[in-house]
Amino acid sequence: MITDKAFKESLQKAIAGQPEERNIPFTFEGTTYWIKRRLSNGRNQFAKSSVNVQFYTEVARSAMAHSLTGLSPEIVYLDADCMVTRAAGENINHWMRQKDVSKEEKLDILTRTGAALGALHKAGMTHGRPALRDFLYKDGQVTLLDWENLPRSKNKKKCMALDYLLLLLSLLREPYAEEDYMKALEAGYAGAAGGETREWARAFLRKHGLIGHLAKALDVFHMKDVEAFSKLYRYLAD
Repeated sequence: MITDKAFKESLQKAIAGQPEERNIPFTFEGTTYWIKRRLSNGRNQFAKSSVNVQFYTEVARSAMAHSLTGLSPEIVYLDADCMVTRAAGENINHWMRQKDVSKEEKLDILTRTGAALGALHKAGMTHGRPALRDFLYKDGQVTLLDWENLPRSKNKKKCMALDYLLLLLSLLREPYAEEDYMKALEAGYAGAAGGETREWARAFLRKHGLIGHLAKALDVFHMKDVEAFSKLYRYLAD
């Protein structure tokens, strides 16, 4: 942990400059850091304690993921109101939208992204809400953020299947999505964790086939999330 007084002063100055922001970047001695503050993310605020639960859950799960896999950035500073990590690159959506990044490079980035989720599962953890915006990439290294979500079920196979589906769904929500990109994510995952999770994900979709058929029927209305789920269902379950 960083205990340098000048670092803390720089951190507090960054917060004072953006008092309403939950995530704040700042630079100290040439290194860029991100502050994650104990503030609401604007979702699920029915319970009064949810802000604290989200923050402390993220601290604990992020530290655990870093210890087990190195996929989560190391927490370099922590107090009751914020945690700080070093910057770890741009998110996957950023790289996929870059015209000067070749398709081969994009396929490699997605393969590494799928492998990161597979490595997490292989280590015995799940994420809870993996989306491409939560994966950062820099110099061949993938980092995974946003650990505030608790497992959705006590059934580990179900949690892994949901992680798998949510990652694919996040790609299908993007205008750049194509089958080669889906296959790259899946190949990366399979290389790290095998193919069982894909079968669990297919079984989960088929168990809820009514929702899949409804989504396909609603395609004509061009609702982004419904269309993405319809594509996912066609891709894995049909």
